[in-house]
Amino acid sequence: MGHDKATIEFNKKALITYVYDVARRIFDDIIIVTNNHRVLSGIGARVVRDLINIRSPISGIVTSLVCSEQEYTFVLACDMPFVTEKSVRYVVDNLRGEDVVIPRTEKGFEPLHAIYSRRCIPFFVKSLASGFMKIQSVFPYLNVKTLFDNPFFYNGKVSVFANINSKEDLVRFSSLF
Repeated sequence: MGHDKATIEFNKKALITYVYDVARRIFDDIIIVTNNHRVLSGIGARVVRDLINIRSPISGIVTSLVCSEQEYTFVLACDMPFVTEKSVRYVVDNLRGEDVVIPRTEKGFEPLHAIYSRRCIPFFVKSLASGFMKIQSVFPYLNVKTLFDNPFFYNGKVSVFANINSKEDLVRFSSLF
């Protein structure tokens, strides 16, 4: 997109606001990992900088796991305006002590709508140190529960995992709200 996606206006709201509004109805402790902001207008969550200076979603996940006081952290991307409370609760309700609970669709894993245990930290750090940037590169070493396609993964006819990656996406998806 050429600039920070979190604060891009999407149907008169910052993109991150859609995700935050869902998360705050479910979770008491919300952490936003970003290197672009110290605070976000209208967002009452703790904002922290990446602890690992490598551009990868893994570094954000590690930062959230380290900064959280909880054993498990639900990770959501800031650019998924169709996320729903039902989709998040469905993933949470399926946690039974695994290291990771993650949805998988026909497009693959949805690692930025998933739960991670603090037990993942050393595996993610080693993965980054070895140059492996894909989240699923650590799955063989962890207890992973995969959740396959489910009606909870849709907001109307749109996947809750749909994200905004371009100006064209902004236009195309805005008509669906």
